[in-house]
Amino acid sequence: MTPLFARYSNRWQQLPARDRLTLQLLTLFLAATLFWTLLYRPQHQALQQAEQHFQEVLQLQADLLKLPMLTTAHNPQPNTLAGLVTSSTAAANLIIERMDSEDSGRLNLNLGGPLEGLLKWLDEVENQGINLVSLQLEVSPQAMVQARLSIEPY
Repeated sequence: MTPLFARYSNRWQQLPARDRLTLQLLTLFLAATLFWTLLYRPQHQALQQAEQHFQEVLQLQADLLKLPMLTTAHNPQPNTLAGLVTSSTAAANLIIERMDSEDSGRLNLNLGGPLEGLLKWLDEVENQGINLVSLQLEVSPQAMVQARLSIEPY
């Protein structure tokens, strides 16, 4: 490699000072251009994309925080009256013996179970916006109840 280097070194020394300066400036320009094209610009673009992605994620997080708090994970509440009745009667240890739905949205129910559970259930559903239209009770001496009732949303 020394003969090759010596040959080009001699050739470089034989060039006029003006040409050497021009070649040095051209080399400096090419080095700066290569640095810009191969190193700086791709890194700068990647940084801008990362910043943009970060801003989008922050915006999504802010949007999610603005959504109303959903209680479905801890206290599932079905959207329909029948779904609400089904889930809440099971929680109150009541048995649905019959459930009939009318076109007006009213539900006719026959329930069985402990009297205390029925009373708590009636209080709970009225607090959730359900109107008790009619109620007929048959209570046994063991505080077990057979209830026929009609309910509808307010």
